[in-house]
This record gives sequence, C-alpha cells and structure tokens, in this order.
Amino acid sequence: MDKKRETIARQGQPLASPYDRLTQYMEEKAMRKTPERYEILRVASLAEGIFTIDALMQLMNEHAKFQVSRATLFNTMELFCDAGLVIKHPLAIAAHYEMRTDCNPKAYVICRQCNTIARVSASTARLALQNLHVRYFNIEDKLVYMHGLCRKCQAKNRQEARKKQKQIKQDKIKNGKR
Repeated sequence: MDKKRETIARQGQPLASPYDRLTQYMEEKAMRKTPERYEILRVASLAEGIFTIDALMQLMNEHAKFQVSRATLFNTMELFCDAGLVIKHPLAIAAHYEMRTDCNPKAYVICRQCNTIARVSASTARLALQNLHVRYFNIEDKLVYMHGLCRKCQAKNRQEARKKQKQIKQDKIKNGKR
C-alpha cells in the first residue's frame, strides 16, 4: 500500500476510485486494460455486501453490457483481490467476495448450521479491532469471523429438542401402560 492510500486508510476514509486503483495496478503490472475487467468491476460494485461468483454471474446477466464466462469471472476476481479492490472471504464451501470500499475493521458472524453470513456493525467491529497491533507485522485488513448459531437456527433447534422430549415422554407413557 502506497503512502497516500495508507494515510487515507488510517483515517477510515474511502480509498481512491476503484477504477483508478485498477488502472494503476494494471499499469504497474504491465497488464492489458480490457473492457471486460472494467465492466466486471462496475457490476461487482453493484453487489451489496458479500457475494459469490454465482451471484456475480447473475448480476452480470442483468446489468452487464456483454457476457463473460465463469472462468473470466474467477480469474478477474483473483486479479481484483491482488489489486486490493476486493476482499476474498474464506467462508463456507464457495469463495465469497466483497468490494473493498475502505480500510475500516470488519467483523462477520456465520451460522454453522444454515451458513448465513451477517456483518457486525462497523462501530462494534471498530471498537473490537481498532487497537489490534501485532509486533513486526503490517496488518492490511482487519477481518474477524465468528462462527456460531443464528437466532433462527437456535429457535429451530430448541423446537426440535422439545419435540424429541415430548416424543420420549409419550413413548415412556405408552411403554409404561403395557
């Protein structure tokens, strides 16, 4: 991260335009600036929160000026990750991505039963992670993943446990009468 972006990131302000950052990255790496890459970036910016390649493919079908293959999407998303435009989340089975709009800390809760992903409020994440420093290590992203059970799955599990207990009681009563 260059000095200018580092200063902006420390202040918690948005980074430079994603298009400018992509252009700068591709120029530094002597890569071709293809219209497909810019179109994928434009459409990915329409995604709200975390998205998968399948969700991005659907957005591309709805909003893109032209079609691209899944392989192109995968390769381009890796390019965007390398360029610091996108965060790749190691969640669940499929890769999940999120546009990097700022360098504020981010925290997520993930239900281990239904795989629902929810972002913890920015203020809570900031409070939890703002003073995190690791000696001799430059932290670029402050991301925390907390796994557990969401409210819906907790309720579902309690209901199933009650049904099971009720069935056990009925079976005991039934077996006791014989």
